[in-house]
Amino acid sequence: MSERLKELQRLRAAAQEQVAWLDREIAREQSLPRPARPVENPRIPAAGGARPPSGESTSPLDADKLIERYQTSGGTIKDEVKRGCFIYFFGAMGLLIAGVVIFYLLRRE
Repeated sequence: MSERLKELQRLRAAAQEQVAWLDREIAREQSLPRPARPVENPRIPAAGGARPPSGESTSPLDADKLIERYQTSGGTIKDEVKRGCFIYFFGAMGLLIAGVVIFYLLRRE
């Protein structure tokens, strides 16, 4: 099976999971009445405890934003290894060329 086909199948599965999650969230929102005031999170102390910075929210609805923020890129390990090999190769070639130039300049005198 080709790498591209595997990647496309993985993306399709991720999209299907996302649609299923959206369906569950919509069903949950339709079945629950909206609270008059925001519900306090029992895990966060009401007063005197650590509070998030003024720009951050503690709402569970921000979970998707957090997942997107910390989600790794879709690159494969093969691409990362290839990139690392190129970096080491060109770094080694640069050092070799610098060494030859320095040797030439020192021996020329």
